[in-house]
Amino acid sequence: MPPYPTYEVSDLRRYLEAVDRDPKIVFYGGEPLLNPKFIIEVMDEIEATYGIQTNATLHHLLPPRYWARFHAVLISVDGPEEFNDSRRGKGTYKKAIELLNKVKGLGVERIIARMAVDAESDIYRDVSHLLQKFPYVHWQLSVDWVDEWDLIGWARSSYLPGIRRLAEEFVKTYEETGEVLGIIPFIAILKAHKEPWEGVPCGAGYSAYSILTDGTITACPIAVKEKWARVGNIFSMEPPKVVKPEVSECNGCKYRSYCGGRCLYWLMERYWGNEGFAKICLVTKRFIETFLEVVGPLIDKMSSEKVVLEYDPTKDSTEAIP
Repeated sequence: MPPYPTYEVSDLRRYLEAVDRDPKIVFYGGEPLLNPKFIIEVMDEIEATYGIQTNATLHHLLPPRYWARFHAVLISVDGPEEFNDSRRGKGTYKKAIELLNKVKGLGVERIIARMAVDAESDIYRDVSHLLQKFPYVHWQLSVDWVDEWDLIGWARSSYLPGIRRLAEEFVKTYEETGEVLGIIPFIAILKAHKEPWEGVPCGAGYSAYSILTDGTITACPIAVKEKWARVGNIFSMEPPKVVKPEVSECNGCKYRSYCGGRCLYWLMERYWGNEGFAKICLVTKRFIETFLEVVGPLIDKMSSEKVVLEYDPTKDSTEAIP
């Protein structure tokens, strides 16, 4: 892709006026704040619900009045300071907290700690730490676009026991205070209990699309080269094509309504092969099973709470199921 947009903001505005009367625009990367001028131009010219995913290192480049307009701000941070900085670079945790405090003061509705989770992560430690600072936490497993690692061994020894502990605290807090903790993957399961996902929860390929810097539209923001993902362009004035693969492994699966197929890129690319696909699927099932087992009969009551009913992964730019 070209490093900077080659289309005019007016081209984007005309396209959205033709295909979407209620656009939700999320600035995504790479790091979108490498180009604050473009963000400002888009927000000045187009009426939309806005979001951004950023590592926060350049947050000073965007004036406060633009930060105040965001519905959702997702900040890349992986856990406690020492752990986060060992992965993302010295000082990145402090930058994330700087931006957190800035947007809190500006009244941003959805402030989300956006975690990358892999074999180095301790899900209980990392989520528990971030929940002390952020109103919402979301994570995505680093699988299927990186070299294969021992996902199953780590899930059994660390991840799933950590999920159980988090789920137990999630339920205990609700029982004692009536509060639904802002653990987005848990909220997503509660949401799907009453409203099963139509496709992959993030909407990729049918209700959420990515616009590349040359105006090409893709079904998924990380599928920038794959031919199957190219579904249109902003100069055509035509809605993008729908990509909803039929996946044999999902047929008849009792978890399908909760995970929605999990991830379009994963379903299509299978970088780890079919055996790797099955491993990721197994961990996803065990994650859902663990949460459902812990929440038990409270699920109907909890899934009726406002924070659950209003959860919209396309508006928040969260994938829902890790």
